[in-house]
Order: sequence, then C-alpha cells, then structure tokens
Amino acid sequence: MKSIAFIDTEIEPKSQMILDIGSVKGDGHFFHSGSVTGFIAFLSGTQFICGHNIFNHDLKYIQKAVHDADLIPSNIIDTLFLSPLLFPAKPYHALLKDDKLQSEDNNNPLNDSIKAKDLFFDEVAAFHQTAESLQQILYLLLNDQKEFRSFFLFIGYTSSNTNLENLIREKFHDEICEHADLTKIISEHPIELAYCLALINCRNRYSITPPWVLKTYPETESVMIALRNKPCLPGCGYCNQALDIHKGLKTYFGFDFYRTYAGEPLQENAVKAAIDNKSLLAVFPTGGGKSITFQVPAFMSGLATKGLTVVISPLQSLMKDQVDNLEKIGITEAVTINGLLDPIERGKSFERVEDGSASILYISPESLRSKTIERLLLGRKIVRFVIDEAHCFSSWGQDFRVDYLYIGDFIKQIQEKKNLEETIPVSCFTATAKKKVIEDICTYFKVKLALDLEIFSSSATRTNLQYKVFEKSDEEQKYNSVRDLIEEKNCPTIIYVSRTKKAYSLAARLTEDGFNAKPYHGKMEVKEKTANQDAFIHGEVQIMVATSAFGMGVDKKDIGMVIHYEISDSLENYIQEAGRAGRDENLTADCFGQAGMKTSPPIV
Repeated sequence: MKSIAFIDTEIEPKSQMILDIGSVKGDGHFFHSGSVTGFIAFLSGTQFICGHNIFNHDLKYIQKAVHDADLIPSNIIDTLFLSPLLFPAKPYHALLKDDKLQSEDNNNPLNDSIKAKDLFFDEVAAFHQTAESLQQILYLLLNDQKEFRSFFLFIGYTSSNTNLENLIREKFHDEICEHADLTKIISEHPIELAYCLALINCRNRYSITPPWVLKTYPETESVMIALRNKPCLPGCGYCNQALDIHKGLKTYFGFDFYRTYAGEPLQENAVKAAIDNKSLLAVFPTGGGKSITFQVPAFMSGLATKGLTVVISPLQSLMKDQVDNLEKIGITEAVTINGLLDPIERGKSFERVEDGSASILYISPESLRSKTIERLLLGRKIVRFVIDEAHCFSSWGQDFRVDYLYIGDFIKQIQEKKNLEETIPVSCFTATAKKKVIEDICTYFKVKLALDLEIFSSSATRTNLQYKVFEKSDEEQKYNSVRDLIEEKNCPTIIYVSRTKKAYSLAARLTEDGFNAKPYHGKMEVKEKTANQDAFIHGEVQIMVATSAFGMGVDKKDIGMVIHYEISDSLENYIQEAGRAGRDENLTADCFGQAGMKTSPPIV
C-alpha cells in the first residue's frame, strides 16, 4: 500500500503563523507539535499527503515543508472535494457538516487529522462500492483535475473506456434530458457535472448540493438545470415524465386540468412558461388559482434539481396559512420564515431550508435586508423568485410598498455573490389589471435585472359573483338590512367599512346581536390583527368587519358574501374587495354595495 500522511494545522489568525501541526500516517504513526522541522522529518519518505480542505487552507502554510520533505507536489488529496461525490445522500457522512469536519475540540489538529484519515478510507471504500459504470464516469471526468487526480493515483484506478458521453447517457437514461448538450458540459464543466451526476445517482429526494460546492463551483446550478430542468422541444423519456405540467398538477394536487378563464388556458400557459425557465407576470382575477400556478413548478423543480423557490409576500400572517393548506393535502415541502414565528418554529424553518427538505420558502420583502436570510439563500440553489401582490411595486396602486423596490437589488446581489452567469427567473402575480401598474412592474424588472416578463392576463369575468345594491336612507335601516342579509345567507362574510372606528363599532353591535364578528384594520396591534384574521380564516369567526387593509392574499374559499357598508374609495378597490367572495368557483356568492356605488364592474 502506498504511504500516506493525514495532516491538519492550527494557525494564529492575525500573524498567520503555524501554532500547531497534527499528522497521522496510514500505519498509525503520528506527529503532534508546532515544530515545522520535526514535521518535515516526520513526512520524509511519504508518497501522499491528505487533509480536509487542505488545498484552500493547510497547504498555504505547509507548502515549504512539503517541498523540503521531497514530496511530489501533485500527490495531495483533499477529502473535502471527494465527499459530495462519494457521500451525496442524506444523511451525509457522520464526520461532515458542510465543508467542516465534525470536531469536539477545534484546537487539536491531531484529532482532526485522525478524522480526516477515517473519512478518507471511508471515501475509498465508498468508491469501491460504487457501480463500475459510475466509477468510470467519475474517473473520466476528474482524473485530469488537480482536486481529484491524486485520489485515483492512490487507489490505482484507471479506465480504458473513452466514450464518456455514451457512458453517461446509458447510466442516466430517463434521469436526464436526452438532448442536454453533454459534449459542451463535459468540456467546460467536468467537475460540476460530476457533482450533479453523483447527486442524481443517489436518488434521495431531499439530498442537496452542499453550499460550499455552490460557492466554489457556481456553474453546478446551471449544469443541473441543463440536465434536468429544461424541457427539450422534441421530447424525451425524462422530460415527458418529470417536466410534464399535467402530471405535476395531478401528482401534487390531484387535478386533471388547469383552470381556464373565458376559455383561455392562462393558468396552464403560465405554469408552462415557468417550467421553461421564463420570467412572467400573471394578472389573474382574485381567487383565480394563483397559488397553484407557482406551486406546481416549484415542487417539480424541487424534485428535479433540488432547487428552492422563494415566494415574497407582503402578508406575514397568511404565509403560515399557505403552508398549512399544503400540509392538509399531504405536501410538506413548504416553509415560512417571518417575524410572527417563535424561535423554535423559526429554527425549524431554517433547518428545513438548509437541509433540502423545503422546496418553497415564503418570506416578506422586509426580511430580504436580513444577512441571516441572505446567508441561508446563498446556501441553496434558487430556481425562481415569486413576487406575490406585485402591484405593490407601483406607486399608482394604493398598496405601494417601498420594501418591494429592494427586491430587484436583492436578487442581483444573490446572483453576484453566487457568481451566476444567468439571471434567476421571476414570476409576478397580481389581480390588478391597470395598464400603468403592469407597465411599472415590467419596467422595474427590465431596468433592475434586464428581464422581459411574459404577460398572462385575463379579461374574463367572475361568473359566480352576483352584484346587488341595497339602498337605505339612514344608519339604522342600513344596519338592519345588513343584519337581515347575514341571517339569510348564514355564511362567511366580509363587511367593508371606510374607518377604523366603524370597524370596531359595527363588529361590537353585531356581536351584541348574537353574531360572531371581529374587527380588522391596518393600524391594529399585530397580535390582535393576526388573531382576528386567523379566527376568520379557520372558521372560528364568521364575520369580519374590516377596512380595505383586510383581504389581500386571504386564501379562504368559502366566503359567500361581501358587503360594502360604506362606499369604496375607487372602483378598482371595490372590484378587488368584492372578488374575495366565491373563491370556490362552485360557490355562488353575493356582493352587496350601497346605492351610489357602481356595482356592474366590467372587468371583474
């Protein structure tokens, strides 16, 4: 057996001087001292040296010692680079935590050199247990790369096979696109391809590419997309199965068909555009199936590339409802991180994003300024940013949010820090079809990220909403009419008012009359606001008396009635607010407005 020494060093951070050296040989002899001279003598006669992250760390400090010990400079092995190839499946090797060795004592290089030795021989064993076809693929991809050459020399592995592309296509038939340009990828990105193939081969749904690999080899992301997330035009065994949007819809939500709007397959077209890695703006009516339009591509990409879709929403309290609604149908791959979570819940969400068990992350635009969130996202392959309530970009809309204007800067920052050549695609969703708002959204992404958004807009009307007018001369008559409507319909109801004081007084009076009602307005304390909203969404309260601050993003399908107790400040807002009724298209809902309000909206 060839002689090998495993090493680790402790360095003084400021002076960069060697404080301690630990080394153990394959035969068990060890060295532990700060003496470089003694270390040179210990290495004498050794053919190979090995360490964990030796290329980027230890070698900088022991280069002269290696030279003085007459070691061949190229005979250096780094267990760090081998680990994702040979232990790609979760749970990963017990000695590893991302790019670090698990260690109880960070100041004992000898202990870490022993761990590096154990890890290395586990890696050798793992390679020998790997299928011969994958051994050949890894060798042909990596034997000329400095990070891997010495490993193959040490174990004495060679392959006479010269047709690497055929080997890959045979081994990964039906697991990668038949029309992926392997010739180009092999030539330009052999290391990235090796890491991708190792991950695909492990066939573990929640195994991911380690963050250090994404940082060191950023093209790993684009290689994985080219292999498994770019539908080919001719169609192939892999794409026809894994990237079929109808199969995705059936698998995750049990539906056979996407929703149409006045006969237009807009939902299907928007999903297809996302799977084709395009950026888009979807203008769907309230209750128009927006969530499924981004969730289906997110889950499909999560499975295909182990990627993460980041959904940015202005409504923290409703993010959890989105996650809960998915869990009710058995989908557990979405998490949220927001200020309403307690520390334990927040920690679990971070862990699930980090370990790959989450394919969707819901966050608020404000959280993008958090360095913790930035570090979290830098550690995952981001396949898409989804911006919900995208009209918040536009100063022409009453819901303008200044934090939305930072989204483009954040995405650009992520791309630059990941060294990505291609822009991460975005999907924007809004129910506001105002021309100026759409122009603002498209211009923003063109200027910030050079993205052209493909627009999917519906002019279809909501056929399950009935618009009616009640005309009463005084407050008492108006209240009695509303009370009669509530008694008659006996369904989840939103009553819109224009003032916060009226929200409280009307909710209180309804409660006194035996109805289960709660108030809601934008200036309410967060705790009370969240409690009232949750109670309404979960059916504990049947009536919500609210200002226009309530309703954006509310995912409650059984709202049977919306009453405008006071006149809305614009027709556009009235349309959005009334559209919160009847989200279940099989439910006929009533929208009542008082006289003086135009209630025959042509664009609902």
